[in-house]
Amino acid sequence: MAKIKFLDAAKLLYNYFQPLVVQVSLESPTRMVVRLSETDSTTSFEVRDIPCRTSLTPMEVFAIIEQIEERIHREKPELFKRHCVNKLRLP
Repeated sequence: MAKIKFLDAAKLLYNYFQPLVVQVSLESPTRMVVRLSETDSTTSFEVRDIPCRTSLTPMEVFAIIEQIEERIHREKPELFKRHCVNKLRLP
């Protein structure tokens, strides 16, 4: 299966979570942190300790997106409801 470089995976996260501002960084070679924030308010959310590598498969990127969405849904549901990309996935 084709691999996606970390920076390209970060671009997919930026696009997926628009209109949120997304900051992605590697904490270590095997962990990343993602910060999501709204441009028009002080609402923000950070997900740490996301398993990651410098190259990922598309399925691994999808799993990261699901992990971020699950954490947002659990810990900051108002943010999830305002910005969920796929409305069909809302409970």
